[in-house]
Amino acid sequence: MEWFLITLKIYRKVFTRAGSLALKNWPVLGSVFAYSAVMSLATGLAVLLGILGGFLLSLVWAACVGSFLYLVEMIVRTSKVTFEDFRRSFGVYLWDVVGITFVFWLFFRLATPAIAQLPQGFLILLFVQIAGFVVFNAVPELIYLGHYSSLALLQESYSFIAMNWIEWFPANLAAAAVLYALASLPLGGIAAIVQAGVLGLLVYFTMVMRGLLFIELHDSTHRSRAFKYRMEG
Repeated sequence: MEWFLITLKIYRKVFTRAGSLALKNWPVLGSVFAYSAVMSLATGLAVLLGILGGFLLSLVWAACVGSFLYLVEMIVRTSKVTFEDFRRSFGVYLWDVVGITFVFWLFFRLATPAIAQLPQGFLILLFVQIAGFVVFNAVPELIYLGHYSSLALLQESYSFIAMNWIEWFPANLAAAAVLYALASLPLGGIAAIVQAGVLGLLVYFTMVMRGLLFIELHDSTHRSRAFKYRMEG
């Protein structure tokens, strides 16, 4: 019961802070749609360039992801994002994202054909994917708050999840469920535009919330958090 009450206090603090910071830095929401536009343009160009186009598209995707992670970092670390932050954000974590993406790509490139030949190979592969999603769920936050190498990122994410899964996943699974449910709605016309806007807003808020929750949980223990929140009343 005490764990439950402490977790609720953590969530109240994190969600309130995330809402405040997301509102204060509302122009960052526009970056989500800017990345979408950049990816659409890059995809159209990649089609014309064949294999080279695929490579360039991967770099553009990594640059957009790295840029967004940097902006989220500025929000959770400094509470403020400037246009200068956005301008320099595309190269900050580019190779970190490329590195970790390559590790996952290489693993599944090698493992998928072998697993697919096994009895119940599809279910085994599905289990591996779910296990990867669980164990490496904190990789985005570790990229910008931990600054580890690609393989160290995976180890640190495993350690963090093993220590904090009971506080980490309820909020994240709830956010993922809402995003999935909204994205699955078969809307068209103006409703689809509104849907895209709400999805962008939810992604933006969720990433800020995750960053704040990670900071709250990292380098602390259940016991230290219990003591801290017990003292705060």
